[in-house]
Amino acid sequence: MLAMNSLAIRTTILWLHAIGGVAWIGASACFVIVVSVTSTEEEEGRAMIRRIAPAIDRVGMAAFLFILLSGIVNLYIAGLMRNFSFSDTFIEVLAAKIGIYLAMFAILTASFRAEAMLSSPDATASQHAISRLLLLNIAVMALGATALLLGLWLLGS
Repeated sequence: MLAMNSLAIRTTILWLHAIGGVAWIGASACFVIVVSVTSTEEEEGRAMIRRIAPAIDRVGMAAFLFILLSGIVNLYIAGLMRNFSFSDTFIEVLAAKIGIYLAMFAILTASFRAEAMLSSPDATASQHAISRLLLLNIAVMALGATALLLGLWLLGS
């Protein structure tokens, strides 16, 4: 019974960890879609982007913290299951995921800085911030999808 409960707990935490990643990727995808269909040359479009960018960044920050905590718990549980004896390949893939995670944190930091530039009275600076946010969110989508795929590999190992 205890083994079944620990398996259920491990499975739940793994799913929650993945859901945190999907939430961050999904928020970034929503931003990319909104920017793609909005006329950002007009003030009305820029105003809409100014309203949604902070929400997207906050979802990213919440997901970042959640992924960190659930990742630590997942690693601890995996260590218990393996007597903390991990294969070299497992460690390499885990290191790649950590590298991606740190890159995504750097992107999130840059996104908060770009978000602050959205309020510039200069339309050119505001437009530049929108373009930067678009690229940053595309990068989050690509890196996050890669991390999720690597996580599937770790799950099977």
